[in-house]
Amino acid sequence: MEIGAQLFTLRNFCTNLSDFSETLKKVADIGYKTVQVSGVCPYEPEWLAAELKKNDLRCVLTHTNVAADPLQTAKNHDVFDCQYAGLGYYDFDGTWENYNNFLQQFTPVAQILRDNGKYFMYHNHNKEFQKLDGKHIFGRLAED
Repeated sequence: MEIGAQLFTLRNFCTNLSDFSETLKKVADIGYKTVQVSGVCPYEPEWLAAELKKNDLRCVLTHTNVAADPLQTAKNHDVFDCQYAGLGYYDFDGTWENYNNFLQQFTPVAQILRDNGKYFMYHNHNKEFQKLDGKHIFGRLAED
């Protein structure tokens, strides 16, 4: 098992590239080897690749706007050698319409990422434990 630093927790220290760079250095200095990049300032993939290399870190997952351009997301992730592109949050409201909208929007995104050697990742929050016809949304997501 690898333990990495989830940068969303450190997002207030990553609001510009200079601070983001310093945060990566500090994360590496305390012994982390992997990071999840989420909630940080905008960056170019080449910049992130260089910063990761400089600090002997690997990005193992991002939370990004994968739906905006999943093909470009996959290409960007190639630059900094990250296989997993994640969505940080979806506002499930406990209705079938909302759930089906999620599937309609993100199933093609997941397929484009997969076709380009990446995986779509999603983790739960409290909203995924609402039930639709007696079954938790999170369980339905795993099945669908």
